[in-house]
Amino acid sequence: MKVFSKTLLAFLLAAASSSALKAEPTESTDLFKQGDSDRALYRYPGLVRSKTGTLIAVAEGRKNKASGWDEVDIFLRTSKDAGKTWSDSTKITNAPADAKDNPVSLALKKPATAGAIATHNPTVIADQKNGGIHILYGVEYNRVFHMTADDNGDSLSKPVEITKVFEEFKPEVDWKLIAPGPGAGTQLASGRLVVPVWLSLGKVGIGFQPAATATIYSDDSGKTWKRGEIVAFDLDITTAKTGTKLEKPLEAAVVQAADGSVVINIRNKALKGMRAQATSKDGASGWSEATFVKGLLEPMCQGSIVATKAGIVFTNPANMIMRKSLTARLSSDNGATYPASKVIDNGVAGYSSLAAGEGDNVHILYERGANMSESEPEAITFRSFTTGWLKE
Repeated sequence: MKVFSKTLLAFLLAAASSSALKAEPTESTDLFKQGDSDRALYRYPGLVRSKTGTLIAVAEGRKNKASGWDEVDIFLRTSKDAGKTWSDSTKITNAPADAKDNPVSLALKKPATAGAIATHNPTVIADQKNGGIHILYGVEYNRVFHMTADDNGDSLSKPVEITKVFEEFKPEVDWKLIAPGPGAGTQLASGRLVVPVWLSLGKVGIGFQPAATATIYSDDSGKTWKRGEIVAFDLDITTAKTGTKLEKPLEAAVVQAADGSVVINIRNKALKGMRAQATSKDGASGWSEATFVKGLLEPMCQGSIVATKAGIVFTNPANMIMRKSLTARLSSDNGATYPASKVIDNGVAGYSSLAAGEGDNVHILYERGANMSESEPEAITFRSFTTGWLKE
């Protein structure tokens, strides 16, 4: 009887464990909604899990739905229980006293109100070596700042301007607009912090094109930053010395794979309708030719990527026409292919940010319920899922 009981207990435990691994995603929790803190719209989510396990969620809050050039600030919330409960929203950025309108914004057909300064593109990294959180953000798309917080998302440091590192790209891309991320950067096993960035000549649309995609990095926990080589650049940019020509590359996501290679996954507008991807040994130099990844559909939208024990997880709206059907995909071969996939949200959805949790848990923060214009999400929402669920 004792043998039977032990066998039965083992079976039940195994079944429970299997069930937990394959659990459906948690219900969504809206962290930033239209109207919160007197903001008409929230966009560009960023999410990380600190060394001590706290989740830090950020997003930019816009005063005006119609334009990211208007008054924009970055807001932050935290969770110490894996997303079950969250702190109140806190505004963490202020426009620098010497901030001025970007001339590109004033030249647009429908510019924002002169003097309305945007702090935008929040990009976060959890420092697993030294503890703390790194937060990068842009000001008026022509300046970039870096600040830190502790593992609980508190004790914010005074922002330090790091625009100088972007000046080093000028010989190859005479940019008028720059931005980090948005979403999350990554930390390599060596401790290096790597942040994807883009640089635009500011000539097309709202100024975001033609552009080049690259990285900046820090080997001293954010005290100083250096530029990496250009990974990809637009066909209209003829001065780039490194990288691969792509049609309208822009935002990218970066991660270190299990084999040590650094993978960068790039938004673009190629007729193939697929994401582009390149690899490097150090996240800064020697980038491979950017090639299209079969199965990763591209609706011209930002995507997110994170390393887990099961492999690399990637999310974006898996649709070639519009931003909908937010889908998570799993690669067990260092990003070469992404055969396992599940739809997280069947509705209209946009930008996302991923963070690896305990065990095989993965957390996601994403733009949910956008109108058909694809630029006015109802909320920035949080959910969790498992890599076991992706492999079902």
